[in-house]
Amino acid sequence: MKNQKQLIKLGEQLEKNPSIAQSNLAVKPRNYLVLNPLLQKGGLHEKDDVEIARKRQRRQTKQDLRKQVWRQGWRVIEVLEKR
Repeated sequence: MKNQKQLIKLGEQLEKNPSIAQSNLAVKPRNYLVLNPLLQKGGLHEKDDVEIARKRQRRQTKQDLRKQVWRQGWRVIEVLEKR
């Protein structure tokens, strides 16, 4: 019943104002957030994620520490070879 009433009202509006018909032809997206460029892959929301940032920072710290240990190990070997 409600749909029929809405269709009748829409028909009456279209008869009175034909420009409404042209505006109704435009396709409207269901989810407006999909079109937001900041929410697409690699967007702002991933950079702001605290857990991901901490994980990256921990991984980088571990890698830096491993590099330091490796370099120090070579220095120790060089010193021992010079003796």
